Amino acid sequence: MFLGHAFRSAGASSRIWIVLLILAVLGVVAMRLTQTRQQESGDGHEQGRLQLTRQFWDTYKQASQKRAAGDLETAASLYQKALQLKPQHEDSLYYLGNCFLELSRYQEAIDTNLKLIAVNPLGSSRGYMQLGLIYSDLDPRAPFDLEKASQYFQRTLEVDPDSGAMLGIAEVAMLRGNWQKARESLLSVNTDSPMSMAAPYLLGFLSYRKGDKLQAWQWFHLAVQRGELKKPQLKWTEEGDIKADPELRWRALARQSVFGKYWLPMRKYLNDSGLSPTVMEAEYQRFSQDLALKSQLGRAPTGRAITRGQPPHPLY
Repeated sequence: MFLGHAFRSAGASSRIWIVLLILAVLGVVAMRLTQTRQQESGDGHEQGRLQLTRQFWDTYKQASQKRAAGDLETAASLYQKALQLKPQHEDSLYYLGNCFLELSRYQEAIDTNLKLIAVNPLGSSRGYMQLGLIYSDLDPRAPFDLEKASQYFQRTLEVDPDSGAMLGIAEVAMLRGNWQKARESLLSVNTDSPMSMAAPYLLGFLSYRKGDKLQAWQWFHLAVQRGELKKPQLKWTEEGDIKADPELRWRALARQSVFGKYWLPMRKYLNDSGLSPTVMEAEYQRFSQDLALKSQLGRAPTGRAITRGQPPHPLY
């Protein structure tokens, strides 16, 4: 009887241990299944993130290619799609703003560059520079305001002394009829940027309007010489790895100048044996007439000052 009771007790203990073992195995299996699901979920999330990243860069590259080809409407649309995936991408904002500016969609260009500044208010010299160019644009449809333009160019210079904003400051001075400030600024540009076409072209005009045709010719001839293409292929320093030929580079440089549409065409005289002071005078006469029309609009200052050391409030 005693032995029977012992066997029954041993059997019960064995069953308990078997149940515990089964529960332990089931626990391990459940834990591993949970870990597997979590890993799969994490892998799926990572794959989704990588897919969105690839989609962004593919869209950005397409936009840059369309922009380089001159299809600005399509480029603008693609940059907007890229920004839906990465809203604070500075290059996308910058080039979208450029597209809008070239398309004369000025309010959209202003809004886009203000967004660029908001992303990086103390480091986005490009946003400030573009706003300066918008407010000094000679297109009759542009929001022409030389006070705002001057403030934004000055702010650009404070953020990045090598930004090229000194040329904008000189051009605004010319539009205001401040010839001495224009000359001093242009001489600084010519020293700091020895390959600039804009600086000698405009310095030549300043000499021409003073009646010094000899010095004007020297400056004008230098501007033409600087238009020579010395590099067969250039690679733009932008994300997207877009290669551009020198003509695109020159067009890009001209867009960074209020008077770019006047000095850039002087490259046509590079191999012209008929280039002479007479040609120079004809070019400067046309420029003088257009300058006189616009400068009358820019004499009365408006707008609010941008204080040093803080991002400006919107001025439009």
